[in-house]
Amino acid sequence: MFWFRRSFPELNQSVLRALARYGYFRKLGAKWNGSKYELTFPGGAVLTFAHAKNLQEASALQSAEINLLILDERTTIPPAVVDFLYTRVRSGVRGVPCLGIRSASNPGGVGHGRVKADYVTATEKGRAELVDASGRRRLFIPAKVSDNPYVGDYAERLAGNPDPELRRMIMDGDWDVFANQAFPDWRPARAVVPAFTLPESWDRRGGMDYGWSAPSVFIAGARDGDGRVWLYRELSMTETPEREQARRILALGTGVRMIAGDPAMWGKVGSALPPAKQMIMEGLPLQRAENDRLSGKARMHTYLAEAPACIYHRDQGWDTCPMLHVLDDTCPEFVRTMADLPRDPKRPEDVDTDAEDHPYDTVRYLLMSFGGGAQFPTDLGPTPDEDQRSAKPFGPFAIKNGPGPDAAPSWLHDDEEDSPWG
Repeated sequence: MFWFRRSFPELNQSVLRALARYGYFRKLGAKWNGSKYELTFPGGAVLTFAHAKNLQEASALQSAEINLLILDERTTIPPAVVDFLYTRVRSGVRGVPCLGIRSASNPGGVGHGRVKADYVTATEKGRAELVDASGRRRLFIPAKVSDNPYVGDYAERLAGNPDPELRRMIMDGDWDVFANQAFPDWRPARAVVPAFTLPESWDRRGGMDYGWSAPSVFIAGARDGDGRVWLYRELSMTETPEREQARRILALGTGVRMIAGDPAMWGKVGSALPPAKQMIMEGLPLQRAENDRLSGKARMHTYLAEAPACIYHRDQGWDTCPMLHVLDDTCPEFVRTMADLPRDPKRPEDVDTDAEDHPYDTVRYLLMSFGGGAQFPTDLGPTPDEDQRSAKPFGPFAIKNGPGPDAAPSWLHDDEEDSPWG
């Protein structure tokens, strides 16, 4: 059996201190080995207390047989480490049942999104029970401060905290909010729109974050006449050779004219050609992306900001909407992970790179390639009617006829046949 925390200081300040307080369960016949951090029970069962904050540390358990895995404050442990530990859960002794995994955690941290998706959302916040692909039952048991009668004045001190989101997160176990959220301005209810056929005149580009064990992610987006970006296609690949990745992206037929690629793709691996060059040889229109992480996060906030409403949202009666839209059901991983990305605890202006940040990085590269954002006229004036269609353009469907910057604008209204909204 193994009891895990992310780091030894966290382990030492929590469960190990509690063990010492209760005499390491000597009254139950248990024996404590302080050099190995192991508790041995009279029947022969051994409970080992361990920590792993990355895959390198976790790899020390490559041959371990973990009958019962306890993950304490699970959302602080990177999802890749948790995935690896799951592979070590087995009995190893015929006739001895495997007890599985038990986890406890507050919302927040690098694992927030994975736990929320796999347990909170998947079980309808504990109302349903699931059986996963391995045959294990998956349960979520919500817990509030009020459920624990042994917290003393802890609840009163939390209730006095001025941060309402922190109170909801810790007191009520609310997984829809968490402290240090990287993008509180990401609101899918405003950003995700019904899918439609994009006008051919829009500038179509792609972004790509490269990986092997971690996923390679490709996302396509198009910029309209106002500078608003519409994401419309996503592809995620793991353990896929570089040239095969290129072939799969090309097979999507997204029509992108360039792809802003992860700069790491230009690094040479051994004697082989860099991944970027191999993909370019397959015909992928790769260009090295701008990788200033702080500027990239700032650019994302620029596109998440509100601006004069697009034609779809004007039809819904909105005055404003974000500068970044996602066509419904086309980029599920980007939509899922954005709300759950935490800030880097050591560098709050950046995203925690231990989180599921691959779709975010992909769109960050894409947005940096497009530029800074809105291009709205300073004096919008009234929306043109039928006899004003040669006036200055307004809205994302103001496209130009013919080549060149001086071509006359052509108006597309949502009541016309060629409007993508019907």
